[in-house]
Amino acid sequence: MTNKKTNIATVLANLQTTSSGYDLIRYVGLPDMLGQESDLILYVMGKNLARQAECATTEEVKEFFQHVGWGELWLTQEKRRGFIYELGGNLIKARLQTLKEIDFQLEAGFLAETMYHISNKSCECVAEVNKDHVILHVLHN
Repeated sequence: MTNKKTNIATVLANLQTTSSGYDLIRYVGLPDMLGQESDLILYVMGKNLARQAECATTEEVKEFFQHVGWGELWLTQEKRRGFIYELGGNLIKARLQTLKEIDFQLEAGFLAETMYHISNKSCECVAEVNKDHVILHVLHN
């Protein structure tokens, strides 16, 4: 393995794939390999990806989610202590209907870290899975 870092923007611009391969790795392979620590590792991985992606606005965050196949992201509420986002769309509905065990820790970690950089306030994010969409609660101090 080399120490070279791949620029996320380069990957997104040059690699276009279907989400099936991603879904197999993300929802079957990784949890199997990571075991009980899967949630924490994926959350931290999301934070690390956010540092590399360097989204500077909420619009860039929405575009990033859409482009990488994480779903459609909408800011539904801005509160004194945080933000509430909805993650939905056909892809999210299909995943929620198809996969028995599903989490959104990677997406939550990414959103927490990105909102930290945008708002300059320490943030954490909790995903609430519903029947056909996910609510992401971003809390800051």
